[in-house]
Amino acid sequence: MVTITYDAHMTSPEKLAAVIAALEYRVTEVPVQEAESPKGFSPFPAPLLGDAPEAFAEPFRAARAAGTPILIDFWATWCAPCVQLKEQTLADPAVLAELDGVAVILVNLDEHPELAKAYGVSSIPDVFFVDAGGGIVDRLRAFEEPQPFLERIQRMKAEKQRSATLGVTTGVPSAEVAESLGLTNNVRLLGRVVTQVAPGSAAAQAGLAVDDVLLRLAGNDLYSADDIADFLLVSKPGDKVTLVFKRPGSASERQTSVTFGELEQAAASSPRLAWQYSGLGQLPQALAEARARKKKVFVGLSGAET
Repeated sequence: MVTITYDAHMTSPEKLAAVIAALEYRVTEVPVQEAESPKGFSPFPAPLLGDAPEAFAEPFRAARAAGTPILIDFWATWCAPCVQLKEQTLADPAVLAELDGVAVILVNLDEHPELAKAYGVSSIPDVFFVDAGGGIVDRLRAFEEPQPFLERIQRMKAEKQRSATLGVTTGVPSAEVAESLGLTNNVRLLGRVVTQVAPGSAAAQAGLAVDDVLLRLAGNDLYSADDIADFLLVSKPGDKVTLVFKRPGSASERQTSVTFGELEQAAASSPRLAWQYSGLGQLPQALAEARARKKKVFVGLSGAET
C-alpha cells in the first residue's frame, strides 16, 4: 500500500484518483493526518540503524554526543506539502533563528526507505522532534505554518534531559576503614565510602548500604566522586552494570548488578564536548567501536589511573 498526501490547493481528489486509476492501481481515499498534538504524544527513543546512511548517522551521532536537539524531516521531491514545509516554514526567518543549535536532518523517502521504515513512516511529510536526551517528544505529519512550527521547536528545546543516577552520596574512606578493608592506595585511595543512600534509588534496590565502599563500576576504578559522576554522564537511565564493593567486617570483594535510575535536568542550551566513555575500563570497547567505524579516538588522561 502506498499513501499519498496531496495539496488540496493544487489538485482535487477526483483528478488525483483518475491519474492513479489510469495506471491500473486501486484508489482508496482516507482523511489526511492532522498535525500531532504534543499532549497526546508518547515520547520514545529515536532509533539509529547500524547500517544507517552516513549522511544521517554522522549528524545524528554528533548531536547526541553534544547533547543537542535533532529535527528529522522525512520528505520527497514529489510531495507538495513536503516542499511547502521546506520552502515556506523551514525557510521562515523566525524558524531559522529558533533552529540555531538544532541538528536538522532531511531524509529523502525515495533514497532511504529502510530508514523511513525504522521510524514507522507511512506517509509524508513526517517530522520528528528529538530532544537533547535522544527522545522523540513530538511528531508532525502534515504541513504547518511557521508560527505553530516554531512553538513546537521551542517546546522540544525546553524538554528536560534525562540522565542516569545511582542514588548515593559518597566520601573518602577513613584511614581505619582503608586498613580494615585492605584498600589499594595508588597515589589516591581506591574506593568511595557510601554516606547516604536515597530511598527507592538504584543503589537501594541493588542492596547497597551506608558504609559500603564502592570500588568499580563496570570495570572502572572509583577514586573520586568525579569518577562516579563521569560514568553516569556517559550512561543512560535503565542501563544495567556490574558494581564491585566491600562491606565493613570483610576484606573480600562483593559484586552486584545495578540498574540506573532517571534524573531530569535542564537540557543543554548549546553544543558541548560530551565524552562517550569514562575510564580505562571502557577503553577496549571504545577502541573496538572506533576500528569498526574507522574513526579516530580522542583520549583525555588524568587522575590516579594514569
